[in-house]
Amino acid sequence: MKHAVRLLLACLLCLLLAQVAAAKVVIKLANAGPDKPDNRTVKAVAVFKHLVETGTKGEVEVQAYHASKLGDEREALEGIQMGTIQMGTLSGGPVPGFYPPGMLYDIPFLFSSAPAAWEFFKSDTAKEFNEGFLKKTGVRILATTENGFRHFTDNTRPLRTPADMKGLKIRTMQNPAHMAMVKALGADPTPIAFGELYMALQQKVVDGMECPVSLITDMKFYEVQKYMVLSGHLYNPLYVFIGEAFYQKLDPAQQKVVAEAAEALALAHDGFNQEVDLNGLDKLRQAGMEIYQPTPAEHDAFKALAQPAGLAFIKEKIGAEWVDKTLKAVAVAEAKVDGRTEAIVAETIKKANDLYAAVPKQ
Repeated sequence: MKHAVRLLLACLLCLLLAQVAAAKVVIKLANAGPDKPDNRTVKAVAVFKHLVETGTKGEVEVQAYHASKLGDEREALEGIQMGTIQMGTLSGGPVPGFYPPGMLYDIPFLFSSAPAAWEFFKSDTAKEFNEGFLKKTGVRILATTENGFRHFTDNTRPLRTPADMKGLKIRTMQNPAHMAMVKALGADPTPIAFGELYMALQQKVVDGMECPVSLITDMKFYEVQKYMVLSGHLYNPLYVFIGEAFYQKLDPAQQKVVAEAAEALALAHDGFNQEVDLNGLDKLRQAGMEIYQPTPAEHDAFKALAQPAGLAFIKEKIGAEWVDKTLKAVAVAEAKVDGRTEAIVAETIKKANDLYAAVPKQ
């Protein structure tokens, strides 16, 4: 009798464990950036994972795949569309190929500061873009954070003015608006997948590239690039994507936890990226890079060539209405943060580190 009771209890326990296992929801999250513990996106995703798993009491598990383990950014976004991948932290590079209005973020010299961009992300124009992207692709943008201001680098000669770029083969993302801008500056735009970029630079397939400071340090591009000009010609967003079909399978409480955790991911990523930018230039100089800060006149020379070319191309592809309302919304965002940018950055860095401090370390 006792043996039968034990057997029954064991069977019930197995059944219970099987039900618990079956109830667990797994989120596979794709990221193209490096898989390093101190990387900005790795840390921000760790914040997201912690908040989701604790907020759902373990009902939802987050599995992060960094360093393009689930494919390059375009492939990852396609995977999110198809449902083979649930989420991704991906740059704006492939977005216009899925929804052309994504080019609004590719207007050269669009923002004067990161806090202005963060304010724009809250605008009605940004929300309208997010809604249009969802309707077109079946992929929801839970939050938008920063990939950062992009700067030109090369291994041929110092870059100080647009004239120095003439004839150089410059790697761009797979983004036609970026290519049009680089061409207007006199260089030869060459799209190469990010995961292949280091080797392409090393083997001199291209002379240079354009990239945020954080990625130049993380990916050790300073080993294959000698010169950098702080052009700040583009401000590249990083999106927190989730497949809509998957999102709707979550119950309302789980949706709330995931959405709020995505906002925390975005805030943390903003702070970590700014922290890297503040410290990164010194590290790059110590590593041997020659970094040039353009004068206001030299900066304006880059803008005078890049912005009209970018605007003309983008208006042709997505229409003047998108461009006009973007520029108006940016002007409003700039006014809201005017005079407070340094304080906003400092506060965001603190919040990011506070969020990360709460994550249990393995």
